[in-house]
Amino acid sequence: MVAILAKAARTERDEFLAKVAEKDINGLQPARGEHNPVAELGFEQLPPEASQARALREAVTTLSPDARCELYALTRIGQGHLAAQKWHRGLTEATGLGDEAATAALLDDPDLHDHLLKGLYELKL
Repeated sequence: MVAILAKAARTERDEFLAKVAEKDINGLQPARGEHNPVAELGFEQLPPEASQARALREAVTTLSPDARCELYALTRIGQGHLAAQKWHRGLTEATGLGDEAATAALLDDPDLHDHLLKGLYELKL
């Protein structure tokens, strides 16, 4: 369910960004270490009032804290930052970050859908 909502949110975000003129994005000179060319335009990953972003946020926040930790660990595996055999390390990372930061990391991931699916694949689920 969360993966489906994440994909819908990504599609909505991409449609939103498609309205920005290419010259506005390419003409920016990012600050040192900046890797998000639309950040200076004031864009968030997806506007918070967007329906799909709101549905994704509600779905994630209604999960139990333990389920959000598991979702975080699954995402980290899908990102390639954590081996499938280190599942417990992902849970420990999520707990160490705190519920709010781990949830924000999930919601800020524009490729959450892909990372969740890859995590499931890596775990052979």
